[in-house]
Amino acid sequence: MTDWNANDPEAIRVMYDLSGWNFDQQAELAAELAEYEIPHGWVGAELAVPEDFESATDGIFAALEDRLGIAGCGDDAPAQFDAELAGELAADAALTEYDLGDWDSLERSLVADSLAGADIAFRWEGDVLLVPTEDEAAVDDILDEVESGNVIPVLDDGSEADKLPFETLNNFFLAGERLRRDPRDATGLERLLDALQVAHPNRPPSGVELGVWRRSCELAEELADTLVTAEADLDDAIPVAQDLHDLLRPLI
Repeated sequence: MTDWNANDPEAIRVMYDLSGWNFDQQAELAAELAEYEIPHGWVGAELAVPEDFESATDGIFAALEDRLGIAGCGDDAPAQFDAELAGELAADAALTEYDLGDWDSLERSLVADSLAGADIAFRWEGDVLLVPTEDEAAVDDILDEVESGNVIPVLDDGSEADKLPFETLNNFFLAGERLRRDPRDATGLERLLDALQVAHPNRPPSGVELGVWRRSCELAEELADTLVTAEADLDDAIPVAQDLHDLLRPLI
């Protein structure tokens, strides 16, 4: 990770208000930032990152907030879908509105990034996306791509080095195969835990749709939790293992 001083008065930084996060949550966030080699520092209860890493940090926040059930990181923090306009909307332009209130923050971030990449002007009014009506067809395509899980968030500097090997997904499948038959199968549990050590819900192996991968991670975590909880009935793991197996069977 590059050296960076959050308290440098000349540093161009982005601040996130984490006063509502507890110590464990902040520690997990710090671990995620370290994993992706994102420079960061603390200024009181606020997290500071270099401006160049804002998009990557927003993606990490979205994933953590979803996983830990945390509300947004404060009104003063730059929500990842509160980006600058890709281009100024003309004052007299006809606009089309899309209510994306049911979409999670990561999906809205992907929409914003895709619109900016396509040089389509837009702005947000709460959860409502406004775009020029003349670009409606292109925006529809972008929304369809994001909703289908075909747009993958970038949580690094663009390098392909962080791509997970397909073996990770294969291990999830093989764990599901063994554990659906016998939840006490030690080899199946070992494969499952090994895969979870390297899996990240927003870094799918090459060729795997984001939505399928995220669901695989959810099932794998649920399965592991059931198997390692002392008071749990191991038979409860069987339908979860079956779901994991069935989800991944078409990909193997």
